This record gives sequence, structure tokens and C-alpha cells, in this order.
Amino acid sequence: MASNQVLDDISEKIAGGLRLLGGAKHEAEAQVRSVVEGALQQFDVVTDERMQVQEAMLKKARDDMQALVERIQALESRIKELEKTQ
Repeated sequence: MASNQVLDDISEKIAGGLRLLGGAKHEAEAQVRSVVEGALQQFDVVTDERMQVQEAMLKKARDDMQALVERIQALESRIKELEKTQ
């Protein structure tokens, strides 16, 4: 679930409780969202989007590394073949 959706859900739930106390929905949601965002900024929270970007970068690095390993193995094989013919 995206962090914005989580914040929206939390804000709605808290605002729903505040409505029972007579608070205005939109004002309460905005205030609660602001408080929750401020609290979350103090923690090292990684958004889903940032995590997906990091995972994609890691996959590319792994793929690149595997391609290099295969290339090195092919070159080593070729060197061994050349050494046998000399």
C-alpha cells in the first residue's frame, strides 16, 4: 500500500472519531495528516515507490554482474585454448 494511501486511511479514521466530537471532517483530516506526516518524517521510513526503484536497481546490478561473470568465464576458456595451441 502506498504511503499516501496509508496516511489517508489513518487520517480518515482519526477524523471519523473527531467528527463524533463535532470536528469538521476536512479540517480534521488535514490537521491529522499534517501531524502524522510530521511524526513519520522523524523515522527512517522508505516509501513503496523508493523501494521499487531500489529493487529495480539491484536487479539490474545483479544482471550486469552475471553478464560480466559469463564474459570472464568465456575469456578464461579462450585463453586456456590459446595456451594449449602454443
